[in-house]
Amino acid sequence: MEVTSATFQVIDSKGTVPAEATEWTARVSRLRAALRARGVRPGDRVLAWLPRGWEEAALWQATWDLGAVWVSVPRRNTPEQVTVLLADAEPVVAVCGKGERARLTAGPWVEFPDLFDSSEEDDEPVESPLATGLAALCYTSGSTGRPKGVMVSHENLRGAVSRMETYLRHTPEDRLLALMPLSSPWGLLQWLMARRAGAAIVLPPPVAMASELARTIRATGVTGLAALPPTWVQLVDFLDSQREPLPCLRYVTTSGGVISRRILDRFHTVFPNAEVWMTYGLTEAFRTTVLPAGEFHLRKGSLGESCPGVTIEIVRPDGTAARPGEAGELVHVGDCVTLGYWRQPEMTVRSFGVRPGHEALFGENPVHYSGDQVRRDEDGFFWFEGREDELIKSGGYRISPSEIEEILQAVPGVIHSVVGGIPDEALGQRIAVALELDDEGDDLLDQIRLVLRQKLASHQQPHQLRIWPGRMPLNAHGKLSRPEILSWLLASEP
Repeated sequence: MEVTSATFQVIDSKGTVPAEATEWTARVSRLRAALRARGVRPGDRVLAWLPRGWEEAALWQATWDLGAVWVSVPRRNTPEQVTVLLADAEPVVAVCGKGERARLTAGPWVEFPDLFDSSEEDDEPVESPLATGLAALCYTSGSTGRPKGVMVSHENLRGAVSRMETYLRHTPEDRLLALMPLSSPWGLLQWLMARRAGAAIVLPPPVAMASELARTIRATGVTGLAALPPTWVQLVDFLDSQREPLPCLRYVTTSGGVISRRILDRFHTVFPNAEVWMTYGLTEAFRTTVLPAGEFHLRKGSLGESCPGVTIEIVRPDGTAARPGEAGELVHVGDCVTLGYWRQPEMTVRSFGVRPGHEALFGENPVHYSGDQVRRDEDGFFWFEGREDELIKSGGYRISPSEIEEILQAVPGVIHSVVGGIPDEALGQRIAVALELDDEGDDLLDQIRLVLRQKLASHQQPHQLRIWPGRMPLNAHGKLSRPEILSWLLASEP
């Protein structure tokens, strides 16, 4: 692992500093010694199911230092779900929080306090892990319901850090709010960048409500904020309603899905001094595009252009490159591509193997087929059109849910929307919409229907609008749980 800068520190959400660089190094050393004592060797897996905090991050660094493989399980997961991932990853050591061992099934579990107190500092040398070696398994949901462990290499992470630093340019004066979990590549990258630059990591509040996030950002002087679309919706709406901007932020950066123009148009009101860097990436190939901050006003909603050193192709089904303005599947090529899915060779071939007829375009280079339909404009900027597996086929038309959702999200009072297809004997599929609203009155629904009639063609008009009771659920990674919401739409059919 890269050497920790002497100015690196960890700050909690109240502004207290639980660990500066010297203390941090000592804590990591103790954990490294404890893992060695439990038999952890290069290539072994170390699994963690821990609350957000310095403990989880220090354990991750100790794992990296040993050349072992990090497996972090999101805290939203149930003990039953943890058991599934434990069986799949087969870790040598699995670490949980204090008092949690009794909730879990058999396995190599140890509670964090017992692990931390079991050793003194490590006196053995730390060797730099192989660039091509496996650094982490980052689990993501599969369409079959079985989680997919994306195999992330050290080279993947270091390459992404280098790409991101060309525009984020961290210094020791920066403070990064660590909203992204260590079960995702983005969460790992935040800690790597902070440690290399000597910046500070600010731990998020225990409850990540918009009001608490705003309070933490102000109290600790956060300068860099990365978040997913649901967080941007809640935070921007809150700050705008309170007329309380966050001038301390030097930059904000987005990824993980489409953000509506209604929200993007207010970014510079609530973040008046912040550069806005919109990015794109997947767990399988991350931080691969960026929309330069200077282009944000001109190209709001664009995925940006390829980062330096990243090759992206927009491909037709026949394996030929799409023309500018023509939609096709986005395919990553080269070193940004991860190593495939852990112990799922057939699925790895489907997503990472060059398809028949595509050899002329890709040769033997590593590739990942994203499943995202994207177009590249004449200036080289990418625009998201939708996911191939989410397109609705209705009455002979192929309809993009994201196009309808973008219109819905622009209606004041709409917090979240999810559009999907419901089986229909005559049409093939009918268009159904689930809505989270801040007002469930008939007037708002009438306004939504009016906007849809004005903005969409007749074949794109939803056949049903349903209001989600309460807050829409998020998945383990903080994104809207689309499968759960779409299942609810199907089950609520009259």
